Amino acid sequence: MSSFCLLLSESKKLSSDLAKTLPSEVELVTLTEFSGVVELATDFAFALVDCRADGDAEWQSQLQELKRSGPDDFPVIAVCRPEALAAVRLALQGGADSYLFTPLRKAETNRVIEQCLGGLRSAGEAAAALPADEILLTEGFCGFIGASEPMKDIYRQLLKIASADSSVLIQGESGTGKELVARALHDLGRRAKHAFVPVNCGAIPHDLLESELFGYVKGAFTGAMSDRIGRVEMADKGTIFLDEIGDMEPLLQVKILRLLQEKTIEPLGWRKEPKKVDVRIVSATNRDLEKDIVAARFREDLYYRLNVVPVTLPPLRDRRDDIKGLAEFFLHRFNSGFETEDRVFGITPEALWLLENYNWPGNVRELENVIERAAVMNPGGWVMPLDLPEKVFQSESSDANPANASLSAAVNLPAGGISLKSEVTRLEKKLIVEALKRTHGVKEQAARLLKINRTTLIEKIRRNQLEEESA
Repeated sequence: MSSFCLLLSESKKLSSDLAKTLPSEVELVTLTEFSGVVELATDFAFALVDCRADGDAEWQSQLQELKRSGPDDFPVIAVCRPEALAAVRLALQGGADSYLFTPLRKAETNRVIEQCLGGLRSAGEAAAALPADEILLTEGFCGFIGASEPMKDIYRQLLKIASADSSVLIQGESGTGKELVARALHDLGRRAKHAFVPVNCGAIPHDLLESELFGYVKGAFTGAMSDRIGRVEMADKGTIFLDEIGDMEPLLQVKILRLLQEKTIEPLGWRKEPKKVDVRIVSATNRDLEKDIVAARFREDLYYRLNVVPVTLPPLRDRRDDIKGLAEFFLHRFNSGFETEDRVFGITPEALWLLENYNWPGNVRELENVIERAAVMNPGGWVMPLDLPEKVFQSESSDANPANASLSAAVNLPAGGISLKSEVTRLEKKLIVEALKRTHGVKEQAARLLKINRTTLIEKIRRNQLEEESA
């Protein structure tokens, strides 16, 4: 028996794409007129609403009315653009049971429909739903690239807390993407139409930071020739992001505490009633603020005001499953700026192995720099091990070091003894073949990998009759 699916959309392309991705037993009915369709809900197994117009009150009200007037268990699925996550949030708040991103993918579409028809997803659970891994690794989530479980936990957390006005403290090592979290919270929340103002507290001299944050009036100090509003006032009704807040001096910490408690500011030289401001404060640090509290470098009362909702970003070494996707994403982005003949074809498995086994103290930012360097240094070729910095070859563990692993596997002295000459020759041939394989037969790079001269390598290839391997 066929089921009928209702699509509310003015897009013929979306209707055509959906018809191709729906299960064979589902028949599609597309309506372009939104008025008068609520009473039709009982005639359909489920409905999809085109929510690709950000802030469009028409689709929002239609989705809400469809959920309100239809049967209690009538599933409604929102169709959104991957980059318009604010629309996802509005759709879920309006009662959508799930959502799909365009372009529609058959497997993902069928999975979401199957879950909705099977009653496996409630409106509350839908808030924890995420795009498919393929999208997370190519198009990303609010600027993040990654589909590992630690990152999915971060995405779900952002979807939950974006709409609140509570202060958020983002912690994590340098290069993990703390500003991306702050921007995501702003873009997904109700303040998205207003300003997002980032301030790096560690990059602004201490004697200038107060005037940068709160502004000043004419004559407040020598050189103050006119009034100037501060960053906090610029962010009124929006979000201010205080990066590296652990570097802020104690005297200024008091003023931030007052801002959090009273929602007021006083520019330097101000002699009137404090100014009222409506801002959400998101802060970040890579320091251990609890240790700074013990050392009297950071106010305890301010810490608890800032840390209402904590978000801790995982370092790259704790999400190694994302390294391949990140490396390929960065390479694709750098390639888009090159001429066709200079574009890098890809990353060899050997180079990728090294990337995945390096500890990345600089996290994602360091990986991005390494890939950019490799792309610039090797136009029109492949990213190979020798295109990577020497530090990538170093590992804290001998087990993770390919050279040590190879030598360990090669040492096997039987009780009856062994011919040293023949074993050395066998190991030499094996290492040469492996070096040629990793460098795709480029003798100069293979010689560098083996730390011998190119002429010496050519002689060893000839002596060991390895011409075919080097071809």
